[in-house]
Amino acid sequence: MTNAWDEVRTAIDDGDAAAVAKLVIGFDEARRLEVARELPGHLPEARRAGRLKEEERERERRARWAVLVERAEREGRSVYALAELHDHPAAEPADGWMEPMRVAGAGTIAGAAAVAAWLNRRDFERGFEPLEIDDVPLILRVVAARPAAWQRDLAVRLAQRLRGSRPVADRRVRLPLALLRATGAEPPEHDPLTLAWAAATAAGELPDDPLLPVMVPRLFSAEGAGRLLRSDEGWAEALTALAADGRVERERVLAGCRGRFLRGGQAADQRFFVRLHELLDPAPEETAPHLRDYLALLASAPANVADLALRQVRRSGPVPPAEAGEAVEGLLFRPEGRLVRAGLAWLDRLLKGPAADVDAYAPALAAALVCESGEARERAVKLAVKHAGRFGPLGAETIRDAVATLPAHQGVRLAAVFGGEAASEPEPVPFVPAPLPHVPEPVPMPAARAPEALARLRLREFDWLSSEMWLDGFVRLAARPDGRERAALAGALAPLAARCDDDRYGWRPWWRTAEWAAAMARELTDPGAELRAPVEWRATVEERVPEMTHGPAGKIMPLARFAEVYRAQVEGRLPPYLLATPTRANGVLDADALVQRLEGYERDGAEALPLDLRQALLRLGRTVPAEVAARAARLTGETGRKVARWLTGRPAEPRTVLCWGTHEGDTRITSEFVSGPEYQEVLGDLLVFRFHDESCKMLLAVLAGHRELAAARSAYALKSFWPLEKPKAEDLQLLATAEGPGGPGLALVLAHFLLAGPSGGAVGPFLRLAATGGLPGEETGVQLGDLLKRGGDSPSAVIAALKAAAEQGAHRQVWQVMAGLLPACLPGPGERATSAHTRLMTFAADVAEWADARGAVAVVAETAGRRRVTELVRQARRLHHRLTGTSGELRGQGAGEPAAGPS
Repeated sequence: MTNAWDEVRTAIDDGDAAAVAKLVIGFDEARRLEVARELPGHLPEARRAGRLKEEERERERRARWAVLVERAEREGRSVYALAELHDHPAAEPADGWMEPMRVAGAGTIAGAAAVAAWLNRRDFERGFEPLEIDDVPLILRVVAARPAAWQRDLAVRLAQRLRGSRPVADRRVRLPLALLRATGAEPPEHDPLTLAWAAATAAGELPDDPLLPVMVPRLFSAEGAGRLLRSDEGWAEALTALAADGRVERERVLAGCRGRFLRGGQAADQRFFVRLHELLDPAPEETAPHLRDYLALLASAPANVADLALRQVRRSGPVPPAEAGEAVEGLLFRPEGRLVRAGLAWLDRLLKGPAADVDAYAPALAAALVCESGEARERAVKLAVKHAGRFGPLGAETIRDAVATLPAHQGVRLAAVFGGEAASEPEPVPFVPAPLPHVPEPVPMPAARAPEALARLRLREFDWLSSEMWLDGFVRLAARPDGRERAALAGALAPLAARCDDDRYGWRPWWRTAEWAAAMARELTDPGAELRAPVEWRATVEERVPEMTHGPAGKIMPLARFAEVYRAQVEGRLPPYLLATPTRANGVLDADALVQRLEGYERDGAEALPLDLRQALLRLGRTVPAEVAARAARLTGETGRKVARWLTGRPAEPRTVLCWGTHEGDTRITSEFVSGPEYQEVLGDLLVFRFHDESCKMLLAVLAGHRELAAARSAYALKSFWPLEKPKAEDLQLLATAEGPGGPGLALVLAHFLLAGPSGGAVGPFLRLAATGGLPGEETGVQLGDLLKRGGDSPSAVIAALKAAAEQGAHRQVWQVMAGLLPACLPGPGERATSAHTRLMTFAADVAEWADARGAVAVVAETAGRRRVTELVRQARRLHHRLTGTSGELRGQGAGEPAAGPS
């Protein structure tokens, strides 16, 4: 007769958790203790058995692969075309011992604390939770046989062990929740438990959830609850319905929302509680006792909370004058224009009230007079003048103190009513243009053209420079006819050659340049190794090159170049050197060097490798001295004549089109390129659309003479929230040192970093592009306007960055940016102007003076001609006068409003 442990161990080894549950439920106390003693010692053995099972499965997989490869070779097909390749036979999981062990421990270990520790052992953790394996129902069955108090203790202990946020399907979340519901245990006050309950409970399940009365109040105090629920509208509706039915206490929910608002937090994290409060729609008699709480939210709460609080204050009835004045003052210092306008409208109504209360509102009006927004300031001046006769001596003195702080044209109007001395117009500080900084030449490309230097190079995935140096050095040394030099190279590369064994020829594709370099070294040390590899294993060179659309172009283009050189080596047609090796460390190939290499090709009778020639043209620099063009014209070969045409009459540049879209809810910026047949031949499928993010650095190494193409394609994930490769400030510097005209792609990347202000890394590249004539100024302004609209960013940081560039000599180029930015971002018909628009117009007027700009801008002329004079209109008139020289009346200018002159 077998003992208890033998029976349980057999079921564990079979991966049968249900059998384990059935056994332990029927055991008496002695047999349970016997199993509990043996369980910890069985863990290493179970792991070892699982590892052996996985190794056996891998051997079977390799054998199956070999059979499929042999069949594909026999049928002359690709192995990837065989339907059987995708038929994976069902296999028992190698870690199937985990669930039986967990069930055994839950059913036999004596103490609740020990069971909780057992179930949370790291030995039972996987990288993911398989949907088809669920031991929670079995654990619930085996613990149901324990005493009720023991079960409640276990439920609480498991709940207290929750940490962080886990997926709702995680058994560490589902098990304690199920036990708490089943046992009626009091849930511990533990924020991770509250978050787990909210994440794992659907809105439709709330009415029947026994945890509802205890857990709902904790939602309002648990850290992270707002972030978790901010996109789940179903919960807000469900809780509102439950409050209407009396299942949850309505006043407690409203109090919880208020407490959450007063605690503070980001607007997104308050979104759920704002929506819940709005759905509950408290009556004025419900909110009136809490008026002070709502007033306290007006000054500093997130905008969505302040909006809600303002609505409640309006519905709650009269507000005592002192508190009303303080609340209005808080609104007037907020950055949101709509709340400032609401505060001014409220202040206007208050000032119309009883005369005895008017002086109480003078501090709020004084705050409005020093508001950052020119529009708000102007409205405050009108309010002060309108109600001047209602202020007493104390209130009038408060207003009078603000007169000197106002701009001269507003201070004069206020001083005429309240007295005081208005500030005089400040004398403009003359702008002294500085020369653009000197741009140094890019440093030469380093070389490794000795066997020992080549052997020391390490080929790394994201180091394009070492790959180029290695390929250049290998071709130059391997193509030399001197046997001693070839022997020296073979000796130096022998360790590298040893990495390419016969099995490697059957693998496909080769994703690392180091793999290709090892094969080249093997072919050098063991000529014919490629052709001697068994046919049934060997893949062709073409099959080992990844498809161009299967990865980033900046990664696959170098692999294709290595493959091209390797094939030429195997076929005995290596050229004496490569055409595309850069001459500059920024990846650019000087025209003089390319012509010199082609002259050598024609002298030696060498043929260019097709992909090498395409790469050379993509790296070709834009400076072509007349003497170099004349030498190119004397080339007689087909390759030489083609390069000569590019040097003397380069085809029209590809046109870039950027398209904003989303992928699984995440922002993506795709790029399309329109080009003629010459560029289509050279680019090939490099820039076809693919769902891959690009490293700007790697892509620019391929497109060093075409920075616009590299910038546009690498901008794919520029605004993504996913952990993808996206352009960095260092990449913008590389784009500035590359060559080629800029367009929407370069402008977008530059604009993105201008949004970060002077310290964002854009000012230096901006100055370099300006100095070298590569700055797409107006297009940068267009992209800036688009980004400001999409992201809702403040223009303050952009203005500071552009001002820094202007002060360092790029004032004319900054004006070009503003000429593109103003039409892209100024409000159109029916749209409301904000203080941000005023700041942009003011800065544009300043820059136009610095750059001595001329030529009307339509949107500026339209704004300048508006009848209602705001600070935005005033600055637009100043700018329009600068651009056109007009000094007469503008269309719609109100009587009595002086025409704006230069400041």
